[in-house]
Amino acid sequence: MFKKIAKFIGLGIAVLAVTALFMRQEWLMSFQLGMQNKFYDYDLPSSEIVVVAIDEKSLEEDRLGLFGQWKRSYYADAIEILNDADAAVVGIDVTFPDQSSHGSGDDAVLANVLEKYDNVVMASRYYFEDGMKVIQWPNNTLMSADPSLGWINVQLDGDGFVRSLPLFAASKNETIEAFSLALSRIYLNVDPVDYRIVGDEFNFSDNIVIPTITQRDSQTQQDVHSMYINYFAEPNRFTHISFSDVLDGNFIDKRGNPIDFTDKIVLIGPTAIDLQDDYLSPVSQGVRMPGVEIHANNIQTIITKQFLRDQSTLSLWITLLSFLAINIILFSFLKVRFAIPLVLAEVFGVLVAGIVGYEFRIFVNVIYPILIIFLSFIGTYLVRFIMEQKDRKFIEGAFGHYVNESVVKQILQNPNMLELGGAKRDISVFFSDIAGFTTISEGMEPGELVSFLNEYLKEMTEIILKHGGTLDKYEGDAIMAFWNAPLAQHDHALNTCLAALESQEQLVKLRKKWASEGKPEIRVRIGINTGDAVVGNMGSEDRFDYTAIGDNVNLASRLEGINKQYGTGLIISEFTFKEIKDHLICRELDLIRVKGKNEPVRIYELISKKDAAKKDVTEKLTKFAEALADYRKKNFLAAKKKFEEIKDDLPSQVFAKRCDKFMENPPAGDWDGVYTFTTK
Repeated sequence: MFKKIAKFIGLGIAVLAVTALFMRQEWLMSFQLGMQNKFYDYDLPSSEIVVVAIDEKSLEEDRLGLFGQWKRSYYADAIEILNDADAAVVGIDVTFPDQSSHGSGDDAVLANVLEKYDNVVMASRYYFEDGMKVIQWPNNTLMSADPSLGWINVQLDGDGFVRSLPLFAASKNETIEAFSLALSRIYLNVDPVDYRIVGDEFNFSDNIVIPTITQRDSQTQQDVHSMYINYFAEPNRFTHISFSDVLDGNFIDKRGNPIDFTDKIVLIGPTAIDLQDDYLSPVSQGVRMPGVEIHANNIQTIITKQFLRDQSTLSLWITLLSFLAINIILFSFLKVRFAIPLVLAEVFGVLVAGIVGYEFRIFVNVIYPILIIFLSFIGTYLVRFIMEQKDRKFIEGAFGHYVNESVVKQILQNPNMLELGGAKRDISVFFSDIAGFTTISEGMEPGELVSFLNEYLKEMTEIILKHGGTLDKYEGDAIMAFWNAPLAQHDHALNTCLAALESQEQLVKLRKKWASEGKPEIRVRIGINTGDAVVGNMGSEDRFDYTAIGDNVNLASRLEGINKQYGTGLIISEFTFKEIKDHLICRELDLIRVKGKNEPVRIYELISKKDAAKKDVTEKLTKFAEALADYRKKNFLAAKKKFEEIKDDLPSQVFAKRCDKFMENPPAGDWDGVYTFTTK
């Protein structure tokens, strides 16, 4: 008992170590960020914020000219007009690093207006070039007016989304806040405080505390303090008015509603697609958000105090440890059929916690708890399986005298076969396995399981030997056999397939018998491949087996497992199909690349003998072939419809789902129809 407990304790330590490694390397953070995208409530843009959009309409105004050559006086006029309309604060999300193309006098007009009003914030930004921080200020004429400044920098996450922005950054002479913070400070009429982070918080004012995220900048190796942007609106949902309409005094928004600028926060910035000042946001819904609206969302975050923060590290680790301890204890004795619903319930609970957490403006980490749930589930049952295998050794040993009877006869005739070594031979390889055998075995007493497995293997072995196969080995419930060695067989591929068909036919009879006896119903998956392999005695002089090895043997094993992906029972390779196509009915399933192989292989489902073909089966195969042809032509919609018309056919269901995925994420232009499996 102590050894058993020690193994589970060791498992817990291993799972924690793996989880800690994932967290340190942030390998799954992209999934976490993707989940966070689903949590935002984005249908409440503030009525206190108005965007004066440099939009397509403004760009098309002949009197304004090309955007890059707009007069600075246009902005001066806009500021005057907005202040006359009693706007509370005006932010210009446009940098003016160069002198106006209309001369310094044009810049002077804007500078004079900036001196006149103290409620205007100009944009500046910084970037890194050759490891050095470069700051882009408004030009010297505009800076002479000593305007209020704000950084317009945002942060791109690894997936290209903007979820946060830097709070402040030091210039050569002073510390400057983010554009949205500077505007909010004027609007709320609060004085600046020390630019320090204390306990992951920034005291924006006496009564506004902003939760912060601290990250190490890879270029400067300095800490960058940021805040989450709480997105309140999808792109283009804030009140918009064209820049040209403001200049005309036509205060009508894009929906035709009158605009009152009194006490409003007004942002002037580009929204036209051609100006390319837009980003992916968590609420984009496929539409990029103008940068000026990102600042608008952050302003709303500040003035409403609806700040977002991450779940604390302590609470996350408490959650992880709780799941780990509880799951290992429960899974150590629960049967799989009871454990799976528990796992699903836990995952559902974690996702609900994520949703509820957002209601309290906390990003609950859902990915790492789900990771530890699955790791504890898989790990515990793997440990149980390994321990139980020791108790089942006697089952496998009990069948040793059944193995390779034909080889024994050859040894009696030619004792030299006992020498180690092998020869290259063209063979057909057969692999079979009972689907879900571990679950079945857990529901039976050892004695009952031995009797059941004995009966199954006896029936299957007799069929293999009847068709001239060489039984290589049993591995629990799995069977490996091959044809054309040691005795040469002309039709070895056909004999292998006939053995497989008869095995499935015999299983139908056995299932009826077992059902009457209250025994479980089993399904068997078979994979067959034909090709060269090394066949002979492998091992040491004291212990060896007559067996086959090589890539073609491995492919047969892979094909047995591939059945699970298509819901089939008999899969053969194109190499076997070539040998038996004139005698047996098959349907082409797919062109695949199995794990460990670079070259694709065409696979077929073995159906029946030709003289046993049924009309409805033939029709189904014809429809499937038509659908498969459309699929390979990338006509995924047409293919899906045809696959869905084929009723009660699992491969068709698989392809229909695959068509859905390809319609959402189309394959590359050079796609050759090959489906690659990354697992065995």
